[in-house]
Amino acid sequence: MGIMDFVKGGVQRMMIARADAQKGKVLYKHPDQNFPFWSQLTVDSDEVVLFFKNGFFVGTLGPQREPYTLTTQNIPFLGSLVDQFTGGNAFISELYFVTMKPIYNETFGDQMGSMRDPDLELRVTLRANGTYSFRVVDPYKFLVGFVGQGGDPDRAMQWVKDLLFMGLKTTMGELIKSREYTLLDLGQMGPEVARRVVQNCPDLANCGVQVLEIGKLNINVSEEDQRRLDEKQDVIAQAKVEAMAAQRGVAKAQAEAQAKQFALDQEFQQRARYVNQLDMQRYGQLAAAEATMGLGQGLAQGGDGASAAAMAQGMALGAGLGYGQRAAGPPPGYGYPPPGYPPPGYPPPGYGHPGAPPPGYGAPPPGYGAPPPGYGAPPPGYGAPPPGYGAPPPGYGPPPAPGGYGPPPAPPAAASAPGPGAPAAAGRCPSCNAQNQPQARFCNECGSKMS
Repeated sequence: MGIMDFVKGGVQRMMIARADAQKGKVLYKHPDQNFPFWSQLTVDSDEVVLFFKNGFFVGTLGPQREPYTLTTQNIPFLGSLVDQFTGGNAFISELYFVTMKPIYNETFGDQMGSMRDPDLELRVTLRANGTYSFRVVDPYKFLVGFVGQGGDPDRAMQWVKDLLFMGLKTTMGELIKSREYTLLDLGQMGPEVARRVVQNCPDLANCGVQVLEIGKLNINVSEEDQRRLDEKQDVIAQAKVEAMAAQRGVAKAQAEAQAKQFALDQEFQQRARYVNQLDMQRYGQLAAAEATMGLGQGLAQGGDGASAAAMAQGMALGAGLGYGQRAAGPPPGYGYPPPGYPPPGYPPPGYGHPGAPPPGYGAPPPGYGAPPPGYGAPPPGYGAPPPGYGAPPPGYGPPPAPGGYGPPPAPPAAASAPGPGAPAAAGRCPSCNAQNQPQARFCNECGSKMS
């Protein structure tokens, strides 16, 4: 109802409010500009009303439980809107209703263009669509600086959608370039992309708008690109299966190696206890018994197993006996004379070799004559000594020389190895010429078979 209707109708209140059909819009402009005093202005709880006169902002009224009564006593800034032509009974103003609550299910979507995945070495064309929510945080900036008093709110909000879509393309490129996701993850990367798009959304403070969240985001490709991605995914899946099988094989081999090493350690510890607790003769008997058992197993198998077992018996027996001989004999370097003997400067000057009597010792002192008559001869009645009496026992060498003891005899020269055609001496290895027990079948040094 306009001012003329109000004048014709007499004293009557005019009701001012947003029409029910316009409550879903973010911006609504009231069709009337002339309002009588004492009119009732209803402002809902989710909106504000802006007053303009001649294109300039005058004031704002926020939500209130009861309708506003438009008088200058209640609302002082209405004094600048009074129309003097009507005798001060009306005011002229443009009223804009701006919704302040969050607005949901705003749609956006378009083709994002081609994008290359560095891991898959594929280039595909992405498409995206979804819904988002926003709200007006500054109604004055939204109306004056963004939409305009005569602008179209839907067309203005298209700018917000374009900014969202540009942020979506940027975020997708960063995620794929950083290899956090691949094009194979399009089905599950929507929530993360949506969160980052809102987080990195351009500043819309100058527009008086804030993007709250992206409710639904669908990123997809064409059917041809999807077929290529499926083929690549099958190849990757097969490679993962093979890699897992190889890892299981490696783990199994490691476990078997550890088990074998454990068995070897146990056997070594067992043998060490035998060596520490038993003498070498019994250890040789143990080695011979093990070799005999191996020979029996080889003979039971027959063929090559018998010869291999016999060789193993001979090597084990020879090694055990040789080890016993080495352990029973003196340590290396032990003998007569010991190393470093005699010390430097010994014997003193004038002495002969070690063990010889001093000079002049052994001759009778001066004045001593010949022995008395009959001295040294056997008493009368003594016959010849028994056979062999006076001679050194068998194996003893000649007595020392009258001048004193000479140096110890040199050790006997090592017997030269028999020629290729000569038969090997009893107990001597035909390969390395090492001395073995006469009944040995294999050499205790090199393990060769004794002929």
